[in-house]
Amino acid sequence: MAELLDDDTPILQLQADPAALAPERLLVFELTGGIPQFSRAVSLIPGLEFLGAEDVDDDEDVDPNAVLYLMVPSEGAFRNIVTLWRGWRANGTVPPNYSAWKAMLSQLRDIRPWGPQDRVTPEDRAILASELLNPGPAMRVEVELVFRRSGQATELLARQQIAAAGGAVISRSRIEGAGYHALLTDLPPAALAAVVAQNPAGLAGSEAILQIRPQSIFQLLPAEEVGSGDGPPAGPLEGDPIAAIFDAVPLSQHPRLAGKLSMDDPFDLEPLAVGARKHGTAMASAVVHGDLNAAWARALERPVHFVNMLYATADPDRPEQFPDLLPGDMFERAIIRMREGEAATARHVIIVNASLGDPNKSFAGRLSGWARVVDYLSAKYGILFVISAGNHMAPLRTENMTAGAFEALDAGEKGRQALRASSAELTTRRVLAPAEAMNAITVGSLNVDNFDYPHPIPAGYFDVWADASMCCVSSALGPGHNGAIKPDILAPGGRHFVRVMPQGDHHDLSPLTTNAAAFAGIGVAYPPSQTSVGPNVVARSVGTSVAAAMATGVAARAHEALEAAYPDFGAIPAVRRAALLKALLVHSARWSDARDMLVEVLGPVGGQFSYRQKDNVRRYLGHGLFDPERIINCADDRATLWAVGSIDADRGLRFRIPWPATMSGKAQPHGLTATLAWFSPPRPSTVAYRAVRMKIVEPGQLGAAGIRANSVQPDPKQAHKGTIVHRRWDGARAAAIAGDGFFDLSVQREADDLDHASAFALVVTLEMPGEIEVYNGVRNRVNIQPAVPVGI
Repeated sequence: MAELLDDDTPILQLQADPAALAPERLLVFELTGGIPQFSRAVSLIPGLEFLGAEDVDDDEDVDPNAVLYLMVPSEGAFRNIVTLWRGWRANGTVPPNYSAWKAMLSQLRDIRPWGPQDRVTPEDRAILASELLNPGPAMRVEVELVFRRSGQATELLARQQIAAAGGAVISRSRIEGAGYHALLTDLPPAALAAVVAQNPAGLAGSEAILQIRPQSIFQLLPAEEVGSGDGPPAGPLEGDPIAAIFDAVPLSQHPRLAGKLSMDDPFDLEPLAVGARKHGTAMASAVVHGDLNAAWARALERPVHFVNMLYATADPDRPEQFPDLLPGDMFERAIIRMREGEAATARHVIIVNASLGDPNKSFAGRLSGWARVVDYLSAKYGILFVISAGNHMAPLRTENMTAGAFEALDAGEKGRQALRASSAELTTRRVLAPAEAMNAITVGSLNVDNFDYPHPIPAGYFDVWADASMCCVSSALGPGHNGAIKPDILAPGGRHFVRVMPQGDHHDLSPLTTNAAAFAGIGVAYPPSQTSVGPNVVARSVGTSVAAAMATGVAARAHEALEAAYPDFGAIPAVRRAALLKALLVHSARWSDARDMLVEVLGPVGGQFSYRQKDNVRRYLGHGLFDPERIINCADDRATLWAVGSIDADRGLRFRIPWPATMSGKAQPHGLTATLAWFSPPRPSTVAYRAVRMKIVEPGQLGAAGIRANSVQPDPKQAHKGTIVHRRWDGARAAAIAGDGFFDLSVQREADDLDHASAFALVVTLEMPGEIEVYNGVRNRVNIQPAVPVGI
């Protein structure tokens, strides 16, 4: 770099697109220190911006060995960095007014240009290397290209280099709104070995390539067949679908599903699905019925649209698989087919369930192309994607404790030991693509179900987080992109048992795989096997897939409840209704008592570390455990209000919330909960990926109402990092509200350069447990009231 600058080569001017995330415009900073200090140092140089600086907090416990990328917008700024680095390397000094660089530079391993080690991340390299242990004649990978506004030359160069390496392009995708341009490619083992070796002479050194990743695969956590059901629910569903499922080809005529699904097969997968159609059948069942062991009383009124995305082969040991297409490309084509043109197949769909997780792409700081496509489609079409967080089946190692010593512990201490083992593997148990998408609701698996195993549990098998109100031991952990809260919520996903595996002086807690639902699980419809009696087969399923399907079913029922209560609800623009459902799914969420165990075990100890304690809790619990009853119904002692609208940049809206007289001046517990949701267009080629940022302005009358921010929830800085804000305030003594009995709650959109208003939804709940006039006291003071009573 220095030699090029000394030759006055204007390398930064070679790119016509100044906003493109082009590798030749990136400097890579390898740090041994923390990110916040790095961000402050960068701000001292005019014209420099740090990717992700909008969401860096001084309180954050950040990986001290982080690799960060600096976008350099001018040659002058580039020269400043090189000058600083030269001076520091030579004599450990910096120019005046740049003292903030000293601490950062002292922890800096290197400054270098983007290179082969960035095109193949350590996580991807490990997976590709493992695949080379059993090579075939062709090894399939995904090659994401550097995104240019005109990408023809970039793709042509990449294709030529792939061909020269002996490879072939199977399919392609280019989605401008997601900044996504990729090739699905077959490479010979030698070419893939050069990629793993990060050989700059091979594809890893190509200036056309942004990253090389393993092929997207599908994660199947097998269900446990338990026999035939008592009989199918009667009658087909009618009307236009509001919810859709993107999943593997289901057994659509299963007695529990016949007449409940509207099927679409845009990729011609039906003829290929010759194996047992397990996953799609189970997910459709969970959306339509919930847990068959305790099915929802409220039946769906509309059919569910089902789009075939994967298929089952004849190999019973092989998971259902994608066709020869990139998943992001399939998602875009499916959404366009559903929503655009006179031949749209499901133009009213605003909820899409995607219980799909790619174990080859655990989130490690860089958004996957699939997640960027989800964000783009969500913002463009106003669609709420409900996505499973993913499952991690690798054993948890408990050091310095034999299996016998573990089995001798009481139930509570077993849970703590499992948590210690889990926390030691946080970086390897992150959410799976596309669950890091900022606009989606990402669902983790709550370790609960409605099944009682009728026999003694065999020795060596344990539900380590039984009755802990925790996620499953296998549920993927957060946070998401730029520290956003992921998973957003936990929904019932069945209790996942582990088997204790002795390892000398240590032991492994191995989550059950082939018999994952042997002792517990969510009841679902299932395809018959050779030993089944009759077609109405049911099974049990565990994991985040069925949890996301359960949450999708609740969102669809919430929409139908709103349609029943407000006859003109369907006339509200789709994007606003989708944002409202997004807000409602999170609005009921609360941290459980598991928070205490998480703080006790993970720490850090001390009130001054509250931020980091909450950071650890949200990795496991997200915003908390969702409550379908609170989402769909009201109660005498609580009232939920909602509003939808749009807001321009750098503007705010004030909402006047009625405070019922029955909640005034009483020494009783009471509370206020507010949830704000929106869909932000992604900006993958700029510093701030999240184009639209909103916040809830804390009400000014909190003291007058006798409430303050609840301490058992994410920190406000953590809560405002995504596209949903969820805040709670409560107190034990309600003061008398002066004046007209209203208080103000404001929503603020921060300044940005978008020239259009953004849709949002706001949900607010007032409650005083045991005070039966709260609902009526609020309802009688709002102008728009339900036409029919909301269930209470």
